[in-house]
Amino acid sequence: MSNRQLPEMIFDSSVQFHELVHALIEWPELYSHMKQNPEDANEAVKLALQTVEDYKAGKEAAYYSLHRALDLLYSLNIHPMEQKPVFNQYDPTLMRIQKELEEAWEAYEDSRFPDIDIPTDTKEFQRWFMRTILDHEAANHQLYAYLEESCSKEEMSYFFSQEITVDSRFDDLVALAQIGTSEVIKMELAENYWDEMGNGEMDKVHTVMFNYLLDELGLLNDTNTLSLVEGASWQSLAVGNTLLYSALYRKNLYRALGCLGAVELVAPKRFSRLVKGFKRLGISEKGREYHTLHIQIDTRHGHGWVKNAIVPIIKDNPEARIEIVKGAFLRLNTSMDYCNKIYERFSKVSV
Repeated sequence: MSNRQLPEMIFDSSVQFHELVHALIEWPELYSHMKQNPEDANEAVKLALQTVEDYKAGKEAAYYSLHRALDLLYSLNIHPMEQKPVFNQYDPTLMRIQKELEEAWEAYEDSRFPDIDIPTDTKEFQRWFMRTILDHEAANHQLYAYLEESCSKEEMSYFFSQEITVDSRFDDLVALAQIGTSEVIKMELAENYWDEMGNGEMDKVHTVMFNYLLDELGLLNDTNTLSLVEGASWQSLAVGNTLLYSALYRKNLYRALGCLGAVELVAPKRFSRLVKGFKRLGISEKGREYHTLHIQIDTRHGHGWVKNAIVPIIKDNPEARIEIVKGAFLRLNTSMDYCNKIYERFSKVSV
């Protein structure tokens, strides 16, 4: 992209906001150009603010643009250089844009946090936290009963084209979450990470096993998992953004522990239903391996995560429980949106 083309995109009303963000991310001359032409930087931020206003007004296109832009910005922190240029990782203009988008999204998600009494006693909190997550509607969403009992292979394939924002990078999320922790907390996350790494066996690495399923469902072909994100709904992107937003920021460490803990706790029941659906559709044992394994290990990890990663923090800092629970509900609420969206699509197809 030349110096002439990018400014034209900024002032072109036909260009969608997330497309502009994508172009900014991949433009090698971004910093020098914006330094020399601050009016262009201000215009780019102005477009972010307009997207925020449209998002607050409930416009569907703005929901997608905001979450796709955040996904692109967060991805600068985790994708290898050979897959995505990262020279603009901490560019000031992009950071300003990211902050504006995040503030609007944070305000919305905080408004959905329920008015609940959170136990202060650690033993009581442990029981309450697990029960609250497992009893949430998102943990037992009817989508998973449909996938188990009724969906076609095409519908299962579509589901995993959306699920890509979550499962394909859980190992990186755990690695990010453990930074700055110590003792029993770090050991719990380390054990979780080592399981994600297949305990040292490459063909048992969980991301590798997950790709076996994607390949069998016809989702990989000549492409890779990154390109699948381009077809994700805003609800799918929001679920992925929730995990990255929580794990990338040190200020969100407690939210990350709550968010990732919720993922671990709901996985066994969800995955048990998926595996039954796989068998019904004739998906191979190799394709089922990722989810079959997680039914067992996530039962252990879910309990261990609460006992060894969350409770020790609350013992030292009782107020941390609020942020931990907010992280869990951030995951549950975005997951609920996501499940509702897919189930609505399947229900319309089925009628």
